[in-house]
Amino acid sequence: MLNDSLTVAIPLYNESATIPYLKSRLDLMLEKSNHNNLKILFVDDGSIDDTFQLLTNNFSSMDNCKIVKHEINQNLNGFLKTVIELCDTEFVVFLDSDCTFDPLCIFEMVKLFDPNTDIVNGSPYHPKGTIEGVNKGRLFISNGANLIYKVLINKKIYTYTSIFKMYRTSKIKNIKLNTFGFVSVSELFIKCVLNGANVIEYPCTLSIRKYGDSKIRIASSIKNHLQFMAYLFLLKVFKFSTNDFKK
Repeated sequence: MLNDSLTVAIPLYNESATIPYLKSRLDLMLEKSNHNNLKILFVDDGSIDDTFQLLTNNFSSMDNCKIVKHEINQNLNGFLKTVIELCDTEFVVFLDSDCTFDPLCIFEMVKLFDPNTDIVNGSPYHPKGTIEGVNKGRLFISNGANLIYKVLINKKIYTYTSIFKMYRTSKIKNIKLNTFGFVSVSELFIKCVLNGANVIEYPCTLSIRKYGDSKIRIASSIKNHLQFMAYLFLLKVFKFSTNDFKK
């Protein structure tokens, strides 16, 4: 896959405090890649701070970078839909703007792709993965959600809730997303898995954000995950067709 094209897609919402650090990490990534076949897609999801201006100042002059701005906040559902619509490379990887997952790990994920692989799943909850400094509330939600998803999907996959996943773009182009919020990341991944995508897990490190504030709201995240889990349970019991996932 090293010669194939890849988009790094990054959502941002009121992330002006994180952009200098993000820029430093992406510069290292681009230096390592030579960026011949690498694109970066930034999606400013209706920020009301200086996020869009800082993105423009730091990245607009770079040929391989594209900046998209949502006029109103659409959350991760809207971000994913925008990326699915605009991505024109063979592969796409989703990366948090706060770099709680190290962008340099992308090159290790790339190495795991072969012709039979559809998704490389950045997996901090894998037995060989690590979690550093993340607050107990987020860990509680993620551990519980990952365990329940594992039971519902019946696959030996450890991480369902992380955004850090690399997809063969053709596998996500026709996925229909119905959830809202952070659970949309899990919905996209799980619907690909249920559609037969081949997954390799990449044990990685999830660390605490260094700058800015987390956008995760614990109560709404729990509610959204539970609603999606209920849908998956009904899907499993009544054996609905996976064609319902497609646009």
